[in-house]
Amino acid sequence: MKYKFTLSGLFTNLHYFLRNGRFLPNKLPVEQIEDYHTHYLGRAQDGSLFWGYTTFLYSRPLGELGKDWMQFRQEYAVMHFFTANGRYIESKSCCTMRNGVLTGIDEDEMLEQWAAELGNYELCDIEICLFQTKIDGYTFGLIPHPPSGYINLYPSNTIGFTAPWNGGYYT
Repeated sequence: MKYKFTLSGLFTNLHYFLRNGRFLPNKLPVEQIEDYHTHYLGRAQDGSLFWGYTTFLYSRPLGELGKDWMQFRQEYAVMHFFTANGRYIESKSCCTMRNGVLTGIDEDEMLEQWAAELGNYELCDIEICLFQTKIDGYTFGLIPHPPSGYINLYPSNTIGFTAPWNGGYYT
């Protein structure tokens, strides 16, 4: 699913523009940083782009989690694929923890396997369009939050991008 601004999203982006004098971008540079959230970021031999990482989410809202929070934790290895010009194509995913129970699949090994399937590839900075997709009913992607001026990596908001939109991010 390509990311599309909804009418309400357009109005919140317009609100951001009126407050800050600029719109949120539809395409975002992402900096490759070894052994961090963007380690598996780069270009495949055919010119297509990819971004693999690990993430987590909770199957209940954070406000509803109590002492038994771990039973609601899900962990994933994910690799998103993009055209050479940064448009989202598809994702591969593997749930490595479901409801707090490890599945026995190693996240890093999955990312290594998916990277190896690309053949020759280069780890490097990329520029991609905003997107969202559903995996096991949960929303994943690079999704704007105009009131804050951030574009966040969902589902866990592990990293966020903001002006000056140079590929750097906050954790």
